[in-house]
Amino acid sequence: MAFEYEKLVVEQDGAVVVAAINHPPANAMAQGVLRDLNDLLDKCEKDDGVRVIIITGTGPKCFSAGADITEFADLQSGKVPQYDGNAVYFKIENYPKIIIAAIQGLALGGGLELACSCHLRIMAEEAVVGLPEVKLGLNPGWGGTQRLPRYIGKTKALELMLTGDFMPANEAYARGLLNKVVPQAEVLPAAKKLAKKLAGGAPVAQREIMKAVRLGLEGTLYDGITKIEKAAFQTLLVTEDFKEGSKAFLEKRPAQFKGR
Repeated sequence: MAFEYEKLVVEQDGAVVVAAINHPPANAMAQGVLRDLNDLLDKCEKDDGVRVIIITGTGPKCFSAGADITEFADLQSGKVPQYDGNAVYFKIENYPKIIIAAIQGLALGGGLELACSCHLRIMAEEAVVGLPEVKLGLNPGWGGTQRLPRYIGKTKALELMLTGDFMPANEAYARGLLNKVVPQAEVLPAAKKLAKKLAGGAPVAQREIMKAVRLGLEGTLYDGITKIEKAAFQTLLVTEDFKEGSKAFLEKRPAQFKGR
């Protein structure tokens, strides 16, 4: 599949698509970036050849420094943006295929909120994260007040949001926000290595696992086990992938999953 975008640099390597935000100097989450991401997500969801998407940023400095302040005047005048950050981020969070954030530079405001909506996160040890909206007299508006506390806990998340301070990568990893911290030059290679491993997995099972975890965290443990997890298990029992996985296990060979 060919990808041509104004605000994204996209390449495909087999079942893995890498989308780099390309809106210098700070890779801000402008309307053009949201538009292109939204379109890419729609195209990749329909393409059975795409199994994993990596979102990163161009250049070494910024994954994304947040919302595009030059567009704030439109918001203040009451103009409704065509592409809403929350809508795009919910699409990422609920996406049926795995999305990895490869955070090669700082992730602030809407950039951190974007990373939080992804399923997995790898970050450069030199980078930092933060939600500094309070310094503009604003609150995080694309999920930061809700998602970040779920990852790192209420107390630390409140400290970051109320002070506008930044958190280094190693602390973000220790607090559970990140899957891995590596030197900056290794961020994208590490993300690609993980993506290729995941691309060889069972797509339907991966989708059901992500859905069960997401929905389970919104309710009680009892409902999560007896309703959500049980429904996922019953769905997967009748898939061709389960039959292939079981057969491959008994035959001591790698499974060839088809996503059916």
